[in-house]
Amino acid sequence: MDVRSFRNRSLPGGWVHEALRSPRGNGRGYRRYRVRFGKLLGRFLLSFCLGLTVFCGCARPPHIEPILLDPATLTPPQLMGIQAGKGNTVELRFDKSAWIEPRSIKIQPSLSVREIKDGDTVCTLTLDGQGVPGKKYTLEAQARDERGNTSEFLYGFYGFNDRIPALLINEFITTAATTVLTQVEIAILSDGNMGGVTFYEGTKTVPDKTFIFPSFEVKRGEFILLHFKPEGTAGEIDETTDKTIATGKGASPTAYDFWAKGTGNLSEDNDVLSLYSNPEGRILDAVLYSSKVYEAGMKYNGFGTSAMLEKVLALKEEGAWVFAGEDPSPSDAMNPKGATSRRSICRDSRFTDTNSKTDWHIVPTGSATFGAVNSDAVYSP
Repeated sequence: MDVRSFRNRSLPGGWVHEALRSPRGNGRGYRRYRVRFGKLLGRFLLSFCLGLTVFCGCARPPHIEPILLDPATLTPPQLMGIQAGKGNTVELRFDKSAWIEPRSIKIQPSLSVREIKDGDTVCTLTLDGQGVPGKKYTLEAQARDERGNTSEFLYGFYGFNDRIPALLINEFITTAATTVLTQVEIAILSDGNMGGVTFYEGTKTVPDKTFIFPSFEVKRGEFILLHFKPEGTAGEIDETTDKTIATGKGASPTAYDFWAKGTGNLSEDNDVLSLYSNPEGRILDAVLYSSKVYEAGMKYNGFGTSAMLEKVLALKEEGAWVFAGEDPSPSDAMNPKGATSRRSICRDSRFTDTNSKTDWHIVPTGSATFGAVNSDAVYSP
């Protein structure tokens, strides 16, 4: 809310006891005036008090209706999210109808705004040019509601990508070793551009790890490898054209290698992996894995923590995983028990995708195929 603050001020000196002053040097006249004024004031107050007593004894005080203020009218519009759209547009979602102050808009790297459509919960900015797909921009602006309550915000968004390929999380390992890091393989099922595509360990609403891909072209049949907890070696190079230049631990000469700097290992036996079109976009694929076993009365449906249950419920809400009953259970997940750094968890060679645990299996020792079509061989304890 736009609030202006004023300091307490003293009244001007000329206003203080002006009625009691007399010309300079006439102290006696001043005192006489003050005495007379005091007597008159005393008589007036006595008469007023007597009248008030009579009034209160004879009549009921008037009923005064309380003034109820709606808190929504006192708070400024709050930005709930922002996303680039088709036709060089950027959509801003507010918690109530909002108007954007044109002169307050600043976009970095520099993009200019040609048109503003506002006065609703969704306001649209039309840009003069298209941003780079997947490139991060920041928008600074001021919004107000119909009562003039204002808020300022600084928010990031990503250049719109209308050529996102069909993608699947295809193979992964959650146990690191001396020769390999925990890693996830993504299969490319159609040509496109990866700009802005976002991988989460977790979901976009409950993220543990986040990796946003840069803009680069991919073709059907190719693979991407995302490595976690990298060691910072010179060979840990993000590949966008040449698949052979990365030489970090676990790099593949037949896949685009990327290194999720600043991350730890993937959760070994209880988590969600997911892909989205951009950090706030639509879900593209996900896998739920857990070795936990539900028993009656267990908290969090047996998933161990409230955060893990939130991830699972997010998958259910987005229709990204199939559950047997109304309440999700660890029995709905792919069970990673038996997987190691040399026994990966993967789909079949046909990229079967039913959004369920039946899509997945653990391969025998030495049968991991990162950067190539998966093995259909199944590990047997």
